Amino acid sequence: MAKTSKAFISGALLCASAMLVSGNLSISAQTVEEKNNYVPDEPLWEVRIGGTGLYGPDYPGASDNSGNGVVAPLVIYRGEKIRFGEYGVARAIAAENQRFELDLSLDAVYSANSTEGGVREGMPDLDYLLQIGPQLIVNFADTGWTVDGRKSLKLRTPIRAVAATDFTGIEHVGYIAEPQLVYQRKYGGDLRSGWSTTLFATFGDEGLNDYWYGVGPQFVTADRGYHEGKAGYVSTGFRASWTRELTDDFQIFLTYQGRSFSGAANEDSPLLQEDFTHAASVSFVWKAFKSKRAARNDDM
Repeated sequence: MAKTSKAFISGALLCASAMLVSGNLSISAQTVEEKNNYVPDEPLWEVRIGGTGLYGPDYPGASDNSGNGVVAPLVIYRGEKIRFGEYGVARAIAAENQRFELDLSLDAVYSANSTEGGVREGMPDLDYLLQIGPQLIVNFADTGWTVDGRKSLKLRTPIRAVAATDFTGIEHVGYIAEPQLVYQRKYGGDLRSGWSTTLFATFGDEGLNDYWYGVGPQFVTADRGYHEGKAGYVSTGFRASWTRELTDDFQIFLTYQGRSFSGAANEDSPLLQEDFTHAASVSFVWKAFKSKRAARNDDM
């Protein structure tokens, strides 16, 4: 396959620049009183309605692209010892200190049809992929909330089990590991905003990579040879996100993601067709209900 594209190199350099900017940060030494002056006033719990529209490859490295969307409710709770719904499924506060955190992470991947004329023509459709598993977070730097907002640099190391479902049944298909170096810049005020850059790598076990890239004997054609998925490296990627509160109860998010598949373990699969892919999404969150009681932590 071709070498990593210029777009990926530019993304990596931008992420590296964010790291350099954060090089002078350290774990916050502010006093509790100083922090409380700037920590956003968030409710103890919320019920949100969120929606996302995404345009991108049908699966990692696919040449076929499609648009997808979803609207769903989300419950958030910001307790002192139990937190869930915002940054991870559930935060294990008992295992948290200024440097390390442990939580349960969740992700999902849209389904994709094996369309006529596409590279997967005649093969089964790809179902929704639901992912869940533990995540260790290493806080390299965090200013805490200040008059200028908040800056942080974190390493997230999720390892998740992956299940495929068409909502009539569910089947375990493998495991995924996706270490991520994340730089975040948040701005306070009455209507908050922020942006982040993420450099990540993706690895799949034999089961997951065979789900994406395997071609069984019954699906071999003149243009699509047999391939058995191999465990290992899938891709390296760069993600940039921006968010803005338009009102106290309505927030939007814009995200771009680029991924390089150069050197992938399954680069010889006929289903892995692209050296570099792009994806973009726009999302919204409406805070439908929230408590009058405020949260008692600065994990916002």
